[in-house]
Amino acid sequence: MVKLQQSATSFIFILILIICIFTNSTSVSATQTLNSNINISWENNTTKPVIPREEIKQLNLTVEYKVDYGNPFATGAMDVYGGKSSAIINLEITDHSPWCFAALSLTTLLVPITTGVTSFPVRLNVHLGEEAPAFGEGSVTIRAHSGKLGIIGPFDKQFTLEFIAGYLPRISANLPRGTTKNIGPMGTAEFLIDITNLGNARTTVFFAIENLSGRWKAVINDDVTLNENGQSTVTLTILPPRDVGYHDERQSFLIKMTPARAEDLTNIGYPSYLTVVVQSRGFSTPGFEGFLFISALAIVLLSVGLIRKKKK
Repeated sequence: MVKLQQSATSFIFILILIICIFTNSTSVSATQTLNSNINISWENNTTKPVIPREEIKQLNLTVEYKVDYGNPFATGAMDVYGGKSSAIINLEITDHSPWCFAALSLTTLLVPITTGVTSFPVRLNVHLGEEAPAFGEGSVTIRAHSGKLGIIGPFDKQFTLEFIAGYLPRISANLPRGTTKNIGPMGTAEFLIDITNLGNARTTVFFAIENLSGRWKAVINDDVTLNENGQSTVTLTILPPRDVGYHDERQSFLIKMTPARAEDLTNIGYPSYLTVVVQSRGFSTPGFEGFLFISALAIVLLSVGLIRKKKK
């Protein structure tokens, strides 16, 4: 008896389905109890900031499809649909932050209709431009749409994925007056270094001289802080060895420049490097200048005294 009732229910549903498909009867539509339901979820990988320009962030999405039904008639309908028909899901990016570029790995899904939930993986690729604000909130909106299928109603909804833009620690450094200097042993070499902040937040740049020899001396600013798009000039001063005697020495200096976010100095970027070269050539007489001056003065005074004696 139960089997007979189920068979009768299935027969009636098939008859109604055929009428619905080929005649689109409004009276059948009124009895519609099946509706598509789509959900989009993503892994918890949006808490880590996305670095502008440096990377293409791949976010793994899951698209879930099911048919909502909840009465005996709908249950019989699903017995007929289940495993024999498919729904088409269209995905579309409808909005995103102005400094964000986004693309889906799939935009159309063919999903089998079952009595349960069917899941499909989709990848969302996100790339941020240089103008993305450090630790600013970004978003991508995805529209999921499925059209009417027989007596299964359509679905249309938008889902918003939010993420955080990271800090871009990037600087530009150059030597406007050249990279080499020729000086005497008693001279001083000065190099001007122009620094520009190309990052997306206030940046502190730390300086260090990597290969300083014990006989040479060099000093440079410890650090400098720049606003976004800010510029500054620091001075590198180098003194050659000043031992007594003739010198013909050449030395290169490697300058390390490390950017960090000014508001959080633990947020550090990769260092940049510059190299300068100094040539020291000539005689060095440290401490003899005063002695030579006194000696010359004594000789002059002695000569004047001798001249006066001769005149007498």
